[in-house]
This record gives sequence, C-alpha cells and structure tokens, in this order.
Amino acid sequence: PEHTFERLWNRVTRSEASERPMSKRYDEEVEVRVERDAGLPSAFVWRGRRYVVADVIGRWRIEGRWWADGRDREYWRVEARGGAVWDLYHDRLRDRWHVERLWD
Repeated sequence: PEHTFERLWNRVTRSEASERPMSKRYDEEVEVRVERDAGLPSAFVWRGRRYVVADVIGRWRIEGRWWADGRDREYWRVEARGGAVWDLYHDRLRDRWHVERLWD
C-alpha cells in the first residue's frame, strides 16, 4: 500500500488544477494530547470538536531568527480520522499548540 505521505504528495502535486487540494490557514490555538511513549500528537481539539490523529505524515522545525522574533516551532502534518490533513505546530517558547492549516 502507498504510504500516507506519498498519497498526500500525490494529492498536492496533481497536474489538473481542479483536482489539486486547497488549504486554508487558521493559526489558531488548539488543545493537543500527546502520546506518552512516542511523543507524537494523538488527538487535538479545535473549535470544540475532537479529532483523532490517524497518521503523522511529516514533521519539521523552524527555530532561531527566521523572522527575527526568536520563533521555535515544531510542525506536524497529520491525517485525522476521516481523511482530513492538518498542519499543527507546537510553539516551544510559549508551550502552546496551534492549527496552522487545513488541507481539503
């Protein structure tokens, strides 16, 4: 079976514009539960609704003086049950989680 990241990449890079997924940027704070053993996001609550993470697709970090404000963010691209793909980030300086983007 095709790996989840490859499925998303194929969705994002399709040649026909009508089939390309769209995204919406939110940058809203969320409550995130983290698995104890692996340290991966396992669920999050956004706008009063709980989403269970089915798969972690990717992870990256932005730190230092990227925008000259000392940001230290750890990003997670996750697929929730039902197939929606979300970009979450953990603001490591303020110890807060945010939804940054929802992919259609």
